[in-house]
Amino acid sequence: MIEVRGLNLSLGNFRIGNLNLTVKEGAFNVLLGPTGAGKTLILESIVGLRRIPGGQILIGEEEVQHLPPEKRGISYVPQDLALFPHLTVEKNLAFGLRASPKNFFKEGSHLARLVETLKIEHLLQRYPQGLSGGEKQRVALGRALAPSPRLLLLDEPLAALDPALKNEIQQLLISLHRSLGFTALHVTHDLDEAYLLGGRINVLIGGRLEQSGQREEVFLHPRTLDVARFLGLRNLFPGRVLKTEGIEGSMTIGLWGRKIVIPPGHAARSVSTGEEVILYLRPEEVMILRPGKPVKESLRGNIFGGEIERILDRGTHRWVLFRPSGLDVHLEVNLPNYVFRNLGLQEGQEIQVAMRRESFWVIPTK
Repeated sequence: MIEVRGLNLSLGNFRIGNLNLTVKEGAFNVLLGPTGAGKTLILESIVGLRRIPGGQILIGEEEVQHLPPEKRGISYVPQDLALFPHLTVEKNLAFGLRASPKNFFKEGSHLARLVETLKIEHLLQRYPQGLSGGEKQRVALGRALAPSPRLLLLDEPLAALDPALKNEIQQLLISLHRSLGFTALHVTHDLDEAYLLGGRINVLIGGRLEQSGQREEVFLHPRTLDVARFLGLRNLFPGRVLKTEGIEGSMTIGLWGRKIVIPPGHAARSVSTGEEVILYLRPEEVMILRPGKPVKESLRGNIFGGEIERILDRGTHRWVLFRPSGLDVHLEVNLPNYVFRNLGLQEGQEIQVAMRRESFWVIPTK
């Protein structure tokens, strides 16, 4: 287990105060947050490139915050990769290893297997300036993994890549992690990248760790409004708690003049009667009803009529903007293309939509 406890750090007017972060061993952990959130500062503190005035960094049971970087057993891949231009790929890979050079690439050795997995055997005698962007990425990963580090830190190494190359390196990272089982902490502001790579997601906003958890938990069940907004979640509507059924029971939320009954376990924390909250509804969970078709019992309590104001073609799906009658709000709906075609929807059309109560998630505002 790798832990950061009570980290305190200042840079100009920016401050990280009393931050606690747990990096799950053997997992691909992601530190996700907007630009300026403090992600790189945390990585530099863990690896030892930045002194910390307060806090502890533990690997296993050992405190390492007082050790120099080379004594921490951590490998670091910065955004610019920092390959040594005067060394061949072979010597870049071998840098930092203390074995005899003739044993570095011995058949069956860890480094030989790594070179084979990365598919860079043909590059060993070349210099970094003669490599493509993808080749440099592979070499940087190989150099970082060569010493079998206790922790691999990755500081947005894919940020400058074009989409095709980024996808290639993402798949490589997944493959490497599955085969080698290393512990990683990957920094990114890219939501798709975080979801694809991260087994465990840590959301950092403004120097504060807002939420940590498994990928689905964080993306589907944000604990704060700041997290929901950063994740780009839509359909966030203010409501008020009208009634609660005990600490772990259901709750009734007032929304758009209706009473929405939310089942147990669908709130970021327990809420109290009278409390202001935010109701989150995933756009793909909104159902458009077909005229004349029977409606399931689970949908009958939350049906709204209104007008389609806009339709956008997003390639893989259609984005529909729906306005409930008599309300100054908009509800976004995502429809697979085949569903959209079958419904024959048009802008200006009057329709009815329905939502299952299990589709709502309650986010406290305080």
